[in-house]
Amino acid sequence: MSTTLYFDDPEEGLARSTSHPAFVRVAAHEFYYDCGDDFSPFGSDDGNDTLASLQDWYQEQAGGRSPKVMVFLRQHLSDWDLPVPEDMLERDDAARTQWLADDDMNHRYLQSVCRAHVATAFGQLKIAGAIDADVRRQARLALACQQWLNAVARSKQPDWEYADQESQRLALMHDALEQACAP
Repeated sequence: MSTTLYFDDPEEGLARSTSHPAFVRVAAHEFYYDCGDDFSPFGSDDGNDTLASLQDWYQEQAGGRSPKVMVFLRQHLSDWDLPVPEDMLERDDAARTQWLADDDMNHRYLQSVCRAHVATAFGQLKIAGAIDADVRRQARLALACQQWLNAVARSKQPDWEYADQESQRLALMHDALEQACAP
């Protein structure tokens, strides 16, 4: 059984018209279609690169078979070669705090990994209309980690003007992810 896949038109970019109806149903806000919005699944460089790579990966798959998107995500992150432990999203706040303190760049690396997980889940929904259970689980962990990183950033920079906007977008993405996975 072959499923219709939806790919963006390079001339049009991110658009409802080139997205699976299941994605359009839950991605009601305009920020989902803004590749310049750092707080959208595909707006950061990390998210945009992940979506582009995921589209390429889908197009390279042998006709009709159902690819395992977690295989893509693991390879994608391996290609980035970031020094983030594979289980970091599952660690508790104390372990994450300790790891962040080891290197000034670790915050950025962890944020990149989180964005790749979220973009992969929303990208799979955008392209294929469903999200694999393991990809969904990782996206949930990544969104929770990003909310935690937002709180860490607020404590270090109380006047960060985009803290509320980022937190609100993360909550909207969490809600959309739950809607997409509801029966």
